[in-house]
Amino acid sequence: MTELFLNNASGIGEVVETSLTGYTAQAYELDNPPPFGGLVQVKDKGGNNLIYGAVYHIATGGIDPGRRAYARSVEGEPRQIDEQVYNANPQLTRLLRTEFAVVVLGCRKLESGKITYNYPDYPPPLHYSVTLCSDDELIDFTSSALYLRTILQASQAPVEELTAALLRHGTAVRGSSGRQWLVDTGRQLARLLKEDFDRLRTILEKCEN
Repeated sequence: MTELFLNNASGIGEVVETSLTGYTAQAYELDNPPPFGGLVQVKDKGGNNLIYGAVYHIATGGIDPGRRAYARSVEGEPRQIDEQVYNANPQLTRLLRTEFAVVVLGCRKLESGKITYNYPDYPPPLHYSVTLCSDDELIDFTSSALYLRTILQASQAPVEELTAALLRHGTAVRGSSGRQWLVDTGRQLARLLKEDFDRLRTILEKCEN
């Protein structure tokens, strides 16, 4: 049963800071993180569960936090721009890093395959590999709308933007049935935000972008 849910694709990053409600990972490749709102997974320490979460923040900067990256295109003539800067300064890939932050949304018990929409017993372990979920996993995870409540309560994330991004991803992977899924999920969202119509409207409008 375990192999049905373990994503065999190579990881996209490594956990470098962790907590029960979310974690930060460093992308293996500079400027190649998972997408904003993308569903990602990491195994727990015992290897019995997958911990699911959504990417809510992406940033690239210097590896040394005390030194900010500076403009390279101002050096020399002719001026180098965009990808030319990296071609002329290959060492940048070792001096810069791309990180992404994830809010935890639920878990899957690998023995049974059951998804639970709550926090794991323990945070994702440091230095474990993070993987972008497959389309089938995204469809399976978002088949229930229970994850919406956790996103709406995520104080560390841009909630409206993140919710809309995850809904856009969920719609896209469903093809022709995506629109109906979005309508059904929108009804669930409306129940959660029945006292906050402006917030609901903002999220639904962003789903159309």
